[in-house]
This record gives sequence, C-alpha cells and structure tokens, in this order.
Amino acid sequence: MLRQAENKVRIEGILSEINLKYGSYVNKNTNATVENVGGNIKVLVHQVINGEDVTLDIPVYMFASKYTNAGKLNPAYESIETVMNSFVSIAAAGGEAGADKIRITNANIRMNEYYNQQGQLVSFPRVNASFVQKATGDFRPEASWNLQFAVSSMDFVTDNEGVEVEPKKLRIKVIVPQYGGKVDTMELYAVNPKVIDAITSYWENQKTYTAKGRLNFSTTTQEVVEEMDFGEPEVRVRTTTVSELIVTSGTQAPLEDELAFDVVELSNALKEHKAALEALKDKAITKQTPAPANTSSKAAIDLGF
Repeated sequence: MLRQAENKVRIEGILSEINLKYGSYVNKNTNATVENVGGNIKVLVHQVINGEDVTLDIPVYMFASKYTNAGKLNPAYESIETVMNSFVSIAAAGGEAGADKIRITNANIRMNEYYNQQGQLVSFPRVNASFVQKATGDFRPEASWNLQFAVSSMDFVTDNEGVEVEPKKLRIKVIVPQYGGKVDTMELYAVNPKVIDAITSYWENQKTYTAKGRLNFSTTTQEVVEEMDFGEPEVRVRTTTVSELIVTSGTQAPLEDELAFDVVELSNALKEHKAALEALKDKAITKQTPAPANTSSKAAIDLGF
C-alpha cells in the first residue's frame, strides 16, 4: 500500500474568525452517539509571495470526537474546545489589536471535492488541523507548506483565449498519497522565473519530489465597468477568491528507492479516486451512469487527471 506522503502546513497569524460548534453523529457500526466539536477558524496572515506583500485570510478546518477509541478524552477535542471558548478573534475584538496571535504547526492539506447541482466538479485545497496554540516569543507571520508528491503533468496557465498569461505561471499537477492508501490530486503553481526554469528543466512526470511553498489563500475585489448604449455605464464589483499552493523551492533530483512512490500503486489509487468522484457526481445529479469499462488489462499506466 502507498505510504502517506509528507504533508505539513505551518501557519502563524492573527485569529480572524471562530466558526466552531458542538455536534454529534451516530456511529453506524456501534449505533452509539458520538459527541464532537468542529468547524473552521480563519487566520489573518501578512506575508510576502514572490516579492509582493499579500494579505491572506486562511480558513483552517477542525474536527475531533470527544473521546478516543480507548474511551479517554481526546486531546484534539480539548484543543479545539479551548479555541472556541477562550480565544479572541478579530471579529469579536473589533480589530487586530485585541485579537489573539496564534500558531499552527501540525496542519495538512487535503482536497475538498464535490459536484454541484449542475454536475460541475468543485475542487480546491483545504487546510486541516487539530491543534492551535497562542503564539509566544517571536511572532513571525507565515503560511507555508512542505509536500511530497508524484508529478502528473505540467503546463503554463493561459487566459480564456488560450494565450499564456504574463508574467508566466507554471501549473504542476501532482498526486499526493494520503492516509489509508488514498490519493489527492492537487495543482501547484510556480511564478518565480528561477523556480519555473528549475522545475521545467529537472522535474519529470511520474517521478517523486519534495517541494516547499507558500499558501496564497486570498480574496480580491475589482470594479468592472460595462459601457451602455447610452447613459451612465454600469459598475459591477467582481470578487475573486484564490486558493493556490505557490512553489518557492524543491528537490532537483527525484526521490528514489523506498522514498519514491510506486507508479503502479499510484495508478491503482488514482482509479479508485476517480471512481469515488464519479459516485459523488451520480449522487449530485441524482441519476445513474454506466459503470466504467474494466481496464485492468491495459498496459499503459495513466497518471493524468
């Protein structure tokens, strides 16, 4: 079975919002009611990405059952409960000055994927964490990640007319093994010319690499002026939300031996992932689709997505 990839996120910033609450669900195996706490918090981070000052408001998703399988109080539950009941957010304080500075060191990235009612796939990276602490000592705002993955493909981002955007922006599609042999398909982006040159020169499809980078989870608003046939133009406000993983550094040579992800195992896990997405699509549009043909005898290994 595929080993779980290294997948770490570190966030240090000001607590912006707290959207946590108690809940419960019924365990289908034991029919017992499981108490839990969960939701998300938002962290305001001012950091530099490719030489540009960026203000981020990063949602961090949290969830924990009250008790462990051994029947003891879950430390993650206690941590989330403390944030919910004791920490002060910008929203509650009325400004950054009265809000808590926090530090998250154990978070990871998973993809949030679902089909909307129109049958369109919605997919974006999401930060998940179980433990949050108040930032003590030196306060150094950052939102960074460290990830292992297998490269699936690379291409340059284009506009609606198929023309490469300027400055150049490289998209790297990767496969990230998660817990239990499952995989996520993610998109990384390189915007620094030196980083783009290194990746396009040395990285190869189906090979395993490690990279580090910055979270670019930001929202921008833009006024769009639409001229009318006569009279005053119509001004609309367009809001754009970005959830990008920006590569800032990485390994030049691929990982080898036991550190490299097995291509056949990746391919099999990817087929399971695609099948799970198809099941979600069927559920979203409330109709059945024909089962995919059996491709187990196919010689080629497809790592595209």
